[in-house]
Amino acid sequence: MKVYSKNRTNLLAQRDPTSLMKTMNFQTQGFQHYSHCDEEILTHYGGQCKEMFHDSMSELGKENWCNMEMVIRNYNKLTECIEYVCSLATCFYPNPVVEQLFVRIHRQYFSSCNNEEDLTDAPAGVVLISTLLPILLIPFIVYIVVWKSSLRD
Repeated sequence: MKVYSKNRTNLLAQRDPTSLMKTMNFQTQGFQHYSHCDEEILTHYGGQCKEMFHDSMSELGKENWCNMEMVIRNYNKLTECIEYVCSLATCFYPNPVVEQLFVRIHRQYFSSCNNEEDLTDAPAGVVLISTLLPILLIPFIVYIVVWKSSLRD
């Protein structure tokens, strides 16, 4: 098994994960055979994916890290890179190593982002009308149904 891992590592060392991603498409994904996850390859090339993400996020600027429209392309490239590295390392995606990588990335880049908007309460009058209107209409509707059914008899 060591020879297999060494040869695979040497082969991967000659290429960049982003250039390798271009050769993978939906037709080749079904042919992946997962027997043993090479976490050494996954950690090494996953780190390269993280570095590429770091470089693109640095270019974007810290003030834009919470703007999803600006971050989504870089995040998608990171995800695709990690998925491809998992297939090269014969690892399932997701897995604990990848999960920890994403947790570290989220902690570093997105921990200060607040995705919840502070919603204000509705005015008291609107709440009162929205509550009382159905309550008052129910007896009226019941009366009409009973009255219409008594006319048929």
